[in-house]
Amino acid sequence: MDKGMQLSGPAPATYCSRDVDETRRIVAGIYCDHRLEQLRGSECLDYHHVHQRVGAVSFSQMRYGADVMVAPGSLQSFFLIQVPLSGRDRMRIDGAELDSDPRHATVHAPHSGLTMNWSGDCTKFVVRIERDALERHASALAGRDVSRTIAFCNRVDLQDPMARSWVSTAQHLFGELRSNPALADQPLVSNHIEQLLLTTALNWLPGSFANATSGGARLVLPRHVRRAEELMRGCPEQPITMESLAAHVGVSARTLYDGFRNFLGVSPMRYLRDLRMERARADLLDPAQPASVTTIATHWGFFQLGRFAADYRRRYGEHPRETMARRA
Repeated sequence: MDKGMQLSGPAPATYCSRDVDETRRIVAGIYCDHRLEQLRGSECLDYHHVHQRVGAVSFSQMRYGADVMVAPGSLQSFFLIQVPLSGRDRMRIDGAELDSDPRHATVHAPHSGLTMNWSGDCTKFVVRIERDALERHASALAGRDVSRTIAFCNRVDLQDPMARSWVSTAQHLFGELRSNPALADQPLVSNHIEQLLLTTALNWLPGSFANATSGGARLVLPRHVRRAEELMRGCPEQPITMESLAAHVGVSARTLYDGFRNFLGVSPMRYLRDLRMERARADLLDPAQPASVTTIATHWGFFQLGRFAADYRRRYGEHPRETMARRA
C-alpha cells in the first residue's frame, strides 16, 4: 500500500503509512505538531487512521503498529479523550506517570504537558473537542463564564457506568458516520451530535464541570443534592456511604446518584473523595497539623497511600511531601 494513502473520500478519511516522518506530518495535520519516535528499530511502522470531523468534535480510530513515543507537549486548542481498544499507553502528564489500557481512558486538557508511549499492539478510539466550543457550551449551561474552570480527571475508569456510557455513545455516533457519511453534511444532524457530546462530556466524564459549578454563582441544585452536599462539606471525615446519604436526604440512591451526575458532573462518592483530598491538602499546608503524610492521609480516609500520592500528584502537580515541605 502506498505511504500516506487516503483510502476514502473527505468524510471519513482513512490514512496509512509505513514512514515515520510522513506519519508525523499526517497526525500533526489532524491534531497538532509533535515529536514521533519509533522505539524499536527492528519493527516496521504500520500506521492506520480513520478520522471524521463533525463541527467542534472529531473522531478517530488509529494505531501505529509499532512501539512509538508521541510527544505533543501541550495541546493548546483542544481537549483529547483517548480510549485504548487494545494494548496500552504509558504516559507522562505534567510529569506524572500514568498507564492507560482498555479499562482506563484518559482525558487531556489543552494546557497539560503530554508524552505518550504506545505499545505496538495499541489501537485507540480518540475524540478531539475544541476548547473554545466546550468552554462556550459549559458557560451556557452554567449561566455564567466558566471558561477558565473546566477540569477533567486525567484517568477515567471505564467501569464507571456514566463514563462507559459516554464512550459508548461516542463510538456509536462514529460508527453511524462511518456507515453513512452523508450524515455529517446535514447541519441539524451534525449540530445535534456536537451538542450531545459536549453536554454529556461535561456531565458524565469524572470530574467534568465540577470546578465550573463550585463557588460563586452556581447552578440551582435540587434539594436532595444540596442537602447531601451540605452534609458532606459539614463532616467529610465521617464514614459516609451512598446509602447513608440517600437516607439522610430522603431519596433513593439512584436518584441521588443521577442528581449529582446531572448537576455537579460527578458521583456523590467522587464528590466526597475530592472534598477529602482538598481537606488533606489544607492539613498538609497547616503547621499545626501532624508532620506525617500517612497520618493526614489516613485521617481523611485514604488508606492506600500509593494511590493517594499518585492521585494527589495528578491533581496538584506535586507529591504530598513537597506540599508539606512548604508549610509556613
